[in-house]
Amino acid sequence: MFQLQPIRRITFLVILLLVSGPLQSVTAGTGFPVKLKDQFHRLVEIKKEPRRIVSGSPGNTEILFALGLQSHIVGVTNWCNFPPPALRLPKIGDIAPLNVEKVLDLRPDLVVAHVLNGKEAVNRLSELEVCTLALNANSFYEILDSITLIGQATGRKQEASNLRQRLQKTLEKVRAAGSRIKQRNLKVYIVIGWEPNWTAGPGSFLDEAITLAGGQNIAGNLKSPWGQLSMEMVFRRNPDVIIADIDPGKIYSNPVWQSIAAVQKHQVYQIIGDEYYRPGPRLIESLEKLTSILATCR
Repeated sequence: MFQLQPIRRITFLVILLLVSGPLQSVTAGTGFPVKLKDQFHRLVEIKKEPRRIVSGSPGNTEILFALGLQSHIVGVTNWCNFPPPALRLPKIGDIAPLNVEKVLDLRPDLVVAHVLNGKEAVNRLSELEVCTLALNANSFYEILDSITLIGQATGRKQEASNLRQRLQKTLEKVRAAGSRIKQRNLKVYIVIGWEPNWTAGPGSFLDEAITLAGGQNIAGNLKSPWGQLSMEMVFRRNPDVIIADIDPGKIYSNPVWQSIAAVQKHQVYQIIGDEYYRPGPRLIESLEKLTSILATCR
């Protein structure tokens, strides 16, 4: 086998380094600085890989954890309770109004904000030269876009791509199952809270979830994402299935509900509300459970 003598080997290495360029090129290609258009349609420049990240919403926090960035999160809101380790992170206060002073105290090099934080707070942080990426996902596919954006902003593009592909497959699977369930014409009533009862209409993730899973939301004609239906209207539309974030026993034991088809068929199901309210990976993952529920209904 051909071998270089010591002196010739040193000369060879020197030539190789000269051809390859300076030593710093070995660490080049990290992807920074990077310019992104966030979901507020603002051009954001991230000059270096973020090491201190503040999250402005529970959904953002869930995405950051899913991308393996938990060691870089230095602040979350009071509402960020999933995954459980998020509860131990420093708090910046409520989602709205965003406490800009508390955010600044944490010296972040990236704030992942949300539309609920308010545009004024986002603009204020930007004016103070705090790198701020604002998210505003209103559909499942925009959640996927949010994941891609955060991955690009944090140097986790591959992790974001892997997560996006996995969630995309879940959406396709649910859509296929939903197309079969849709033929049953199942009328679904979403119950949020108890006395008064709220429900989800167009523009909410729960409405999109029910539709994708093959159900017909009886509140699909609401003029806002959240609202109320009178009991008279519920009786008239007579849902086959009730999806609630409360104990089904409250509905089964209430005499007012006894004539509704969902109660008579014993098709009242409880969901974990946070899973369906927050624009993060858990929302899309939960769709398979919803499809499984509707697949057993009649």
